[in-house]
Amino acid sequence: MRAARALVVVGLLLAAGAGWAQAASLASVRERGTFNICAHPDALPYSSQDRTTPGFQLEIAEAIAKQLGVGMRVDWIVFTRHARRLDCDASIGTIVKADDGGPRRGPRLTKPYVSSGYVLVLPAASPTIARLEDVKGKIAVEHTSWPHYVLDMRKVPVASYGSSFEVLDALAKGEEVAGLVSDTYVGWYLKLHPGSVKISQAYVPERDFRWNVAVGLRNADPPLVDAVNRAIEVLIADQTIPKIFARYGIAYRPPVAP
Repeated sequence: MRAARALVVVGLLLAAGAGWAQAASLASVRERGTFNICAHPDALPYSSQDRTTPGFQLEIAEAIAKQLGVGMRVDWIVFTRHARRLDCDASIGTIVKADDGGPRRGPRLTKPYVSSGYVLVLPAASPTIARLEDVKGKIAVEHTSWPHYVLDMRKVPVASYGSSFEVLDALAKGEEVAGLVSDTYVGWYLKLHPGSVKISQAYVPERDFRWNVAVGLRNADPPLVDAVNRAIEVLIADQTIPKIFARYGIAYRPPVAP
């Protein structure tokens, strides 16, 4: 079940909003009085229907809505394609891809509000490791993930698992010597299981394993994009967004230059 949820979250991040058809304007958002979000109902630390632990994406969305002077409404979706049927204004976690010079499809993106990516994770008692090539044994990865593909191409031995949580469980039990896992999942895992694994601070993630995250707006008009950008600037400057991440055990990393 956790493996399925992890795959769905990745799909939402990479493709959220690809089928949205109507434009959302700032005027319409303020007229209706809600900023409408599409989110998965059971994908912590990203999002959850549990209002006591809603997930960092929903907390960020609510903070943005307050800056816009409206409330927040959540439409729960399990698969990305379901967003096409709903009146979602935004997906809070959209990966910013490198501009290839071609026309952009899908949602309009705000400025990035955080940097994320894969980190090298080790059993708690292991010595630190600075390079992937220094790992003595296989590197644990989620099956068919981006690190799985990259390491296969580089002929680096891997052990594949059904989800990032399964990778972390194996590291915590000492069944694997190292793993590449999203810093988001590692932070949440350590929140739930303090001291069970550790991030190798000597390892500097390669460019292939880092990305910025922005808000994806459903064909928004320029005033809505500008308003959400201003909200993001305020929420970073007053530490609202970093504090939200901290509540889920995730170290906040500012967006990196392209």
